[in-house]
Amino acid sequence: MILNENEVQVCLKYGIESFFKKDGILQIKDMHLKITDKAEMKAIVVYQGHTLDLEGEFTLSYQNGRIGFENIKGKIEYLFLQFSIPSILKQMIRDKHFVCQEDACYYICDLPIKSMSIENEHVCVEFKERL
Repeated sequence: MILNENEVQVCLKYGIESFFKKDGILQIKDMHLKITDKAEMKAIVVYQGHTLDLEGEFTLSYQNGRIGFENIKGKIEYLFLQFSIPSILKQMIRDKHFVCQEDACYYICDLPIKSMSIENEHVCVEFKERL
């Protein structure tokens, strides 16, 4: 399956908002995604009534039952403050299926996916063969 920028953006928006929906603390006001050899994202989000600017990039993978957002670079800005995206995600997301490392975050979910990658400005998903 090949996903274009718009389809990936819809999936990301749904995923991000669903992490915070139970607390009602985050809303995505505007989001733009561009796929080159990585995903580049800009967004305006409202977190507990405060407007934040998010700008970053990452690659995607799926290995060993987890979706990987890897090689994350970027920042979240509020007024004059700047925070790295992985450090903010690590502090804000309290879900046992979500794991953050230095420049990567992984969501543990067993899906029938063999691999996921960014190729030719699209996200390519290869599914496992059914037995």
